[in-house]
Amino acid sequence: MVIIHYFRNTATILHFVYAGGGFVVGDLSVDEPDLKILCTSENISILSVDYRLAPEHVFPTQIDDSFAALKWVCAVQNSSLLRADLNKGVIVAGASAGANLAAVVALRARDDPAVSQTVTGQILQIPWIADSRAYPDKYKDDLRSMFDLSDRPMLTKYYLEQLADLTKLDFKSPKFSPLYADSLEGLPKAFIQIAGSDPLRDDGILYARLLKEAGVEVQSDIYPGTPHGFRYAGPETAAAKKWRQDVVKGVKWILESTSGNDA
Repeated sequence: MVIIHYFRNTATILHFVYAGGGFVVGDLSVDEPDLKILCTSENISILSVDYRLAPEHVFPTQIDDSFAALKWVCAVQNSSLLRADLNKGVIVAGASAGANLAAVVALRARDDPAVSQTVTGQILQIPWIADSRAYPDKYKDDLRSMFDLSDRPMLTKYYLEQLADLTKLDFKSPKFSPLYADSLEGLPKAFIQIAGSDPLRDDGILYARLLKEAGVEVQSDIYPGTPHGFRYAGPETAAAKKWRQDVVKGVKWILESTSGNDA
């Protein structure tokens, strides 16, 4: 069952947020305080989507639930119920495994005629883009952080592999890894946040580069020396405060009517 928490403001921008937690743990309460603040400060409406978790529900349940939430809102009667004008912008977002879901939802939306013009932006925070046991050969040299930073605080290579195995991920399916998508062309603008001392650091760096090479507008920020999920562990640190400020910056950039190809 998909659960949606709706933080509605007077604006009609919809901001979808998918919870992190490696597809196994985590719930909507983790991001709720920040989302309420963002909803109010930026005058946007936010849908927080809670999908079914592994090991009870294995892959691809998580992405199917996440995409079903988008399609439900895009139905005319439901967008009217939510008082939302989807023409004014729809952003998909998430952190870690939630960023994986946001990236894959953007890909699926692009290829689905019913919602192909709906998603106008994506915010990918500390994204999980591929499993280290199935990196495409051509990208292996670009994805060293999973090995070089394998035992950092907050997330280890071993723990991430355990989460992947509990979810029974298909590592080479584009429903999990955008690296196995036929093309990244035609995707919406992306704002990517990357922790500098995170095993998933290179996932974010590589995906930002590949999106740019595919002609997608991308902005990215790297937070030097920070571990995975640092904003949860130290919400009052300077890095965490900058992170939240940058989210606002990313939302505003995505919603701009005109922009260039920013670095």
